[in-house]
Amino acid sequence: MFDDSVDPNDPAPKDLRGVKRAPRRFIDWQTFFKFNPDISAPNKKIDTKLSSPLMLLPGSRGAASGLPTDGIQSLASRNLMRHVNFGVPSGQAIARVMGIQVLTPEQLAELAPFGMDRSTPLWYYVLKEAEVLENGLRLGPVGNRIVGEVFIGILKADKDSYLVVDKNWKPTLPSAKAGDFEITDLLTFAGVVHPMN
Repeated sequence: MFDDSVDPNDPAPKDLRGVKRAPRRFIDWQTFFKFNPDISAPNKKIDTKLSSPLMLLPGSRGAASGLPTDGIQSLASRNLMRHVNFGVPSGQAIARVMGIQVLTPEQLAELAPFGMDRSTPLWYYVLKEAEVLENGLRLGPVGNRIVGEVFIGILKADKDSYLVVDKNWKPTLPSAKAGDFEITDLLTFAGVVHPMN
């Protein structure tokens, strides 16, 4: 639920619980997508470093067996616990099943002291793969395929999606390049793109 009492001139919220968005706040799509080929998108690179606020997440502070009594507040710790508790395969195992080149133990050397350089939690592996193979500019092969398969799976499961209703459907909205409709075309058409400063 949004908090209408928040002053729109206040700085960013102090945590990740969220509040009502001030009118001056918007998603700057140009930081994620390249709308103009002559201007590079100023997005941050994908890597294994976590922002400080992700070390003190809000939420349950309930004790977990063998862990501190104040609960798990770090995103990294929560992800590691999910990896173990849900039996998520390692990044290397997923890459092998997909037939994709596996990161080497040398590329994951910082994990060697923890015995995870040959069996890396998937969430970390996806971040490291982007950092090492794509210079942090985009997801690597495993991350790309997971994201792509999720979107395709959702579209195939939706009885009203274009993949189900008309498998030969092609976008008809205007595009920057004739015959090549991209996410930037959709965002421009939707009118959500603000001029870059």
